[in-house]
Amino acid sequence: MKTLKKVIAGIFLITGLSILLLGTIDLVNPKATKEDKEGSLAAIVLFGLPPTAISTWIIWSLYQQHQQKLEQLNLEREQQFLRLLQQNGGEMTVTNFALSAQISIKDAKLYLDQKAKELGANFEVSDEKGVIYRFPK
Repeated sequence: MKTLKKVIAGIFLITGLSILLLGTIDLVNPKATKEDKEGSLAAIVLFGLPPTAISTWIIWSLYQQHQQKLEQLNLEREQQFLRLLQQNGGEMTVTNFALSAQISIKDAKLYLDQKAKELGANFEVSDEKGVIYRFPK
């Protein structure tokens, strides 16, 4: 569905902008007659602005949906983080979090580093587990 919306938005945007551009060129053409300029203005208003406005609305709604999805994913990740933190008594490793949240080690490390700064966690290096984040209870 999103792909279809993107294609439709692209078609409307290209069509609308093309008509707007061609109509504007006719409007500023000193050799165009008054009737040509009136026709160009009518084409801009009737056939250029509506598809451009529709495409802008579709693009905006797709952007809003994407933002909502990102917020939902961030909330789910934070809930997963808090559950793991509670289960492990305030301790967390990068691999534990990466496995639980089903994200890459790199993303897990970035997330845990951010949360450690935010929550004032301490670090401990272990030969067995690597870096252990100790969050305040």
